[in-house]
Amino acid sequence: MIKEQFKRNLGIMSEKEIEKLHETTVAIAGCGCIGGFSAELLARIGVGKLILADPDTFDYSNINRQCAATHLTVGQRKAQALKNHLLTINPDMDIECYNEGVTEANVETFLDGADYVIDAIDYFAFPDSVVLHREARKKNLYIATAVALGFGTSVLTFDPNGMTLEKYTGITEDIAISELKGKTFPPSAYSQTLPDYVTEEKIAGWIESRSIPTISVGQALGPGVLVSKLILHLLERKTPKMVPEYFQLQFE
Repeated sequence: MIKEQFKRNLGIMSEKEIEKLHETTVAIAGCGCIGGFSAELLARIGVGKLILADPDTFDYSNINRQCAATHLTVGQRKAQALKNHLLTINPDMDIECYNEGVTEANVETFLDGADYVIDAIDYFAFPDSVVLHREARKKNLYIATAVALGFGTSVLTFDPNGMTLEKYTGITEDIAISELKGKTFPPSAYSQTLPDYVTEEKIAGWIESRSIPTISVGQALGPGVLVSKLILHLLERKTPKMVPEYFQLQFE
C-alpha cells in the first residue's frame, strides 16, 4: 500500500520502485548546503532511512543557502535540526544522527547498512572526505558529491572500483590522513570552466579566509541533479557518469 503522500510518484515510478526506495538507506556526510537539500529531496521522494553526520551548528550566514538553516535553528546542531525538519515531511522516516561528524573512529559504523553515500562534507574538511571515500570503497558503495558554482553546479559520482578520490585530486593513494591537514579539493577538479568571477587570485583569497561566496540556487541545483542521478542508479534505470567524467550545468 502506497502512502497518500507518495501517490503522485506513481506514473513516474512503479509501485515496486516506490517500495524499493522505502527500503533504501542513504548516508549523508554533511548537512549544510548540498547535504541538506539532498536529504529533503530524498525524504520527499520516499527514501526510508537516512544516516546524517555533521559536527557543525547553524549560524546566520548559513540562512542564505542551507536547507534547515532559519532564524529558529541558529545555534542548533545541523544534523539534529535537519532531522527535525525531515520528520515534519515524513514522520515515518528512520533517521540516525552523528553530531560529531564523520571521523576515522566512526566511519565504519556510519556506513553500516547504507546503500548509497553522499559526500557533502565541508570544503575545508577534505581529510574527512578521504576517510569517507576509503571506507565506502571497502564496503563497495558508490559516492555522489556536488558543488555549487554560482548559478550552476557540477555533480560527480565515484565508483568504488573506479578512480579514487585520491587519484582524482592528485594525492597519493596511501597518504596518511594526518598529512592532509590544510589540503582542499582542487577547484579545477570540479570543473574545467569555472564562472567568470572565479579567478585564481580570488580562490586563493577565499581559501585563506575560509569563506567562499555561494548562493541558494547553485546549492539547490546540485542536489536536484545529484539526487536524480542517485535515484535512477538505485532503481537500475540509468548509471551516471563516473569520475573522471562528471556532469556540469552552468548558466553564466
